[in-house]
Amino acid sequence: MTIRLMQHLKYRTLQLRAGALLVGASTLLAGCGLFDTDVKNVNAVTEDALNVTAATPLVNGLGGTLHLAVNGLIGVSGAASDELQWAGSREYWNLLDGGDIGDPVNEYSNGTYPYISQARWQGDYTVTKLEEFGANLTTRADLARAYIFAGTAYLFIGENYEDFIIASSRVESAVSIGPANMRITFDSAIAYFGKANALATTLANAELQRQALGLRARARFSRAVWGTLRAPRGFPANPLINDAGANADAAAALAVMSPSYRFRSTSTAQNNSGYFNTGFEMNQRLELRAGTPYVNGTFTRVADGIAGIKLADPVSGQPDATLAVAINECCRQSSTQFIGYTLTSAREMYLIQAEAALATANTAGFTTAINAARAIDGKPVWAGTPTAQAILIHERRVGLFMQGRRLHDHYRFNQPADKWLSQNAATRRPCFLPISFDERTQNKVLRDAQPTIAAQDRPEACKP
Repeated sequence: MTIRLMQHLKYRTLQLRAGALLVGASTLLAGCGLFDTDVKNVNAVTEDALNVTAATPLVNGLGGTLHLAVNGLIGVSGAASDELQWAGSREYWNLLDGGDIGDPVNEYSNGTYPYISQARWQGDYTVTKLEEFGANLTTRADLARAYIFAGTAYLFIGENYEDFIIASSRVESAVSIGPANMRITFDSAIAYFGKANALATTLANAELQRQALGLRARARFSRAVWGTLRAPRGFPANPLINDAGANADAAAALAVMSPSYRFRSTSTAQNNSGYFNTGFEMNQRLELRAGTPYVNGTFTRVADGIAGIKLADPVSGQPDATLAVAINECCRQSSTQFIGYTLTSAREMYLIQAEAALATANTAGFTTAINAARAIDGKPVWAGTPTAQAILIHERRVGLFMQGRRLHDHYRFNQPADKWLSQNAATRRPCFLPISFDERTQNKVLRDAQPTIAAQDRPEACKP
């Protein structure tokens, strides 16, 4: 076939296609006006069309949404504590670093708020849908997973926020629950984890039992911490937690966990970018880095290997092995932007037990539990030096690094972060994240309920 003939056929084919398109368009215009928008979308799926086949995708979607929220909150909480420090050019990281935690306009806390709000609503919605499916569920473990994800959203709200808006509708505004009522977020988390544990027990699913029991122990412990910091507001004279429910859950969790067990939220390309990505901010953009008390290196980059670890184990005097593992996973450029977050672990259960023993002067119990936590990374046993409370604070500091718990410990042990400025409220009283500026601006019901509070006002506890 000649080139000319090929060109002719190609041109003729285009003519025929163009003609077909014109005929189709003429037929369409004959059936409706040029600006007629009353056209049915054959691909539209309404909520009432959801059936049991959607269960697993619903739960998987909830898990991805939750990770986006956790990713943001770990970064904001880390920057507000001594775990992370400002190293780049974005001023709002610097303000968090200095202890200005309650600013609703801060772009990172403001940008993170809708993600945890979405995770909370989506958790309740997903649980409701799967409970409606009931016995028709193909995989009943999906419901247990939904309980765990939904409970975790409530847990992170309780641990991180001064106040929050919890509504059943995603399209109608609502007033906040109020700072004094934030305890109910922990109650909701505990209830969800209880349902998850009951179902996991019925299914003989040991992994879901580990997750549910560990998270419920964390929630009960954090609920008790909440009580010491906010009711009344201040640095507690007796900061040690001895909560019967948390202790019982920790023991039950350890009965089904290995000593090195961790439940991790894993980053992927699909769930790693909310308003910002903590791993990207640290390891690629270099806006953040692990805090100066923890690591050596340049202002933006942690030194490689064990040389990068500054914080020493107070027993051995050597760079802390537990911290080294955490830094390797999260905070070196080789860690990449896809970093994971530990939600609960056997280590945390040992630390709960150790603190309860210390609170009741049970020296033998404390020694056993704290050394079980230390043994995970092969550290030498603690035998009385430094003090029991000092080694507890240290093991929590390195063992729960980048897990959203350090801010609580700054407050309850009255140990300000190294970068906090004296003019900021965090140096004088416990202060947590506010309802965001965007939410206050857009939520008419909240504005009407609190007409004297401007959208940019800090919560009462966070005012200088």
